[in-house]
Amino acid sequence: MNDIFVADLIFYLILLIPVHLVAWWHGWPGFLAWYYVVIFCVARVIGGALGVHDSSSLAANIIVGVGISPLVLAVDGLLHEARTYRHPDRNKVVGWLFIGLTTVLMAVALVLAVTGALDIYEGHPKSDSLTHYKTGVGLMVLTWALVALWASFSLLPSQSRKDGTNYQGGTTLIQGVFLALVFVGIRVIYQLIAVCTQRKDLNSSTGSLAVRVVLVFLPEALSVLSMLFVGFQTRNIRKDSKRVGGAYPLLESTPTA
Repeated sequence: MNDIFVADLIFYLILLIPVHLVAWWHGWPGFLAWYYVVIFCVARVIGGALGVHDSSSLAANIIVGVGISPLVLAVDGLLHEARTYRHPDRNKVVGWLFIGLTTVLMAVALVLAVTGALDIYEGHPKSDSLTHYKTGVGLMVLTWALVALWASFSLLPSQSRKDGTNYQGGTTLIQGVFLALVFVGIRVIYQLIAVCTQRKDLNSSTGSLAVRVVLVFLPEALSVLSMLFVGFQTRNIRKDSKRVGGAYPLLESTPTA
């Protein structure tokens, strides 16, 4: 039995409760972020259950291999929420256009990666199966890089209003974005290296337990936990829309409910 499947099943099943709580606290402004976190957790629970039943399950191994895509979009959604609070008067069209771009890129990436991986895992690869798999994972890395660049751009003075009532809350959220991006980056770059090299010791299904824990399970888990942490820190951000100078420091005590 693959212990990673057991860990996925238990860990993300437990996380579904606090994820839904944070989603309810943040409401519509944070819908994209927490909607995708829920999808990611549900996918990991399903994959874990399938893997516990049969560690060679095709569906379970594909979910582990390419199921990082909702998490990339979740970080993108958290960035969108952060930008909303850091500069509420800015032109929102550009932000939504970026959301559309990353969503389309990830959709294409997922289709290519899944179709390529299916043929490979089934043992009947076509001439272009590996190319599709590599291209799909490569697009995931590209999407992650674009989100990182957009997050960096969002730190420019022109992209924020320090006198805004929820500026501090938005700043805490964007700090969570950068923290999550580090862990997500480790995960997607590892996946690209594993797919391009086709080394069995690096494969998310056949690699050693250490590889699967350090490069698969932990980066994903820490990404979700970092998002949950800042989500909890800013749980009153909607209620405090009229609070001037509200404080939501990343590493200090949480605001009272």
